Amino acid sequence: MKRLWILLIVSALCTSTSLFAQEKSPKAMIQERLTFMQKNLTLSGQENQSFWKVYEEYLNAEMKIMTGYRKNLEKQGIKLGAPGTNKEAIDKLTDKQLTYLQDQKFEMRKNILNLETTYYKKYKTILKPHTIKKLYDLEYRFKKTITEKKKETKKEDVYVNPGKKKR
Repeated sequence: MKRLWILLIVSALCTSTSLFAQEKSPKAMIQERLTFMQKNLTLSGQENQSFWKVYEEYLNAEMKIMTGYRKNLEKQGIKLGAPGTNKEAIDKLTDKQLTYLQDQKFEMRKNILNLETTYYKKYKTILKPHTIKKLYDLEYRFKKTITEKKKETKKEDVYVNPGKKKR
């Protein structure tokens, strides 16, 4: 009986964790990315001491830009989902909203590029060129993986009943 209760509690925790994992807080997203990078980026002792604090600063600054972008859009009644899942939402926008969306997107991309340039200069003082290259490759891989997971989650949400797709 005791084992059954433990099994039920563990099952409930796993289920609730997977439900909450779909909507992660900015801090949780930063931590997930930081953990991924720490697991996959091998640094020397000197690099290790200096780099992770700078990288976490970068992640926080990037998240601040992205959060500001989304808040600006929401003020105009534009609510977007995960990248790659927004076609239907975008098709319903007015011309004015679409123009605002594009203007904000360019502004956000400009801010991200400025941030990346600033931190690239910092990285060059800490890391070797091959390590920086690997860092950017891992960044790309992480973002691609997250986008694919969100698309899969969206696809799973279209199922009304097992075996029947919503049309």
